[in-house]
Amino acid sequence: MNLIPLLLSLCQQTTAPAFSTPRILLSVNQQHIHSDEVNDLVKYYRTYREQESTASLIRRAIATLIPQKLMLAVLASEAKELEEQIASIHAELMSGSDFEQLAMQFSQDSEAPTADGRYTFKREQTVHPFDLYSFTTAVNDYSPAFITKYGYHILQPLHFIDGATPADLKVEVRHILLMYPTMIALEEDEQDVREYIEHQRQQAKIVIYDLGFKNIVAHDLRDQVTISSLAAGPSASVAD
Repeated sequence: MNLIPLLLSLCQQTTAPAFSTPRILLSVNQQHIHSDEVNDLVKYYRTYREQESTASLIRRAIATLIPQKLMLAVLASEAKELEEQIASIHAELMSGSDFEQLAMQFSQDSEAPTADGRYTFKREQTVHPFDLYSFTTAVNDYSPAFITKYGYHILQPLHFIDGATPADLKVEVRHILLMYPTMIALEEDEQDVREYIEHQRQQAKIVIYDLGFKNIVAHDLRDQVTISSLAAGPSASVAD
């Protein structure tokens, strides 16, 4: 029986969190996806997807989170080194160092059209949580350092461009990327990083800690899902 409608029945109001009780929902190669992370994404989606159901937004959030968590698991040792490096760069920015100079010195975004890594885009045209921070960080402020499926980033929104609807809002940002070394090597070998990530996604080991949430992941990943009780899995009361 699909329990998702029942489990979501208490959060039909658009202002209510998707999950009112903190819990670990699933893990991807032993990297946990927590209800708080899903709540944050659902809250963001509701600012421009007003007509979409909570259940649909939860599935969208899970699909968005899986690649980020997966690559963090697959390239864990690289991620640790990048985390230390990006923290140092963020500290330099906060102490007044020039963003463009730091971007030219450290950023590894081979597709960036400008020296300071500048892009203009609409919502959901970039990876998570780049998209979320682009549209929720104040103009000219710096985001915290954050990780995507490509590596660690810092971004700075420069200005917003109004659209006909909230979904049409655009933002111009500049960013610094410290990319996973494995992915840099793939690019240098003229291999497609996106194909590499998709291959890893198709090999992912997903554990769901509630039978009712088996259908919370995309159809093409459901054969990779194992169901485990919370009693046998990680504590649901401890956030990642």
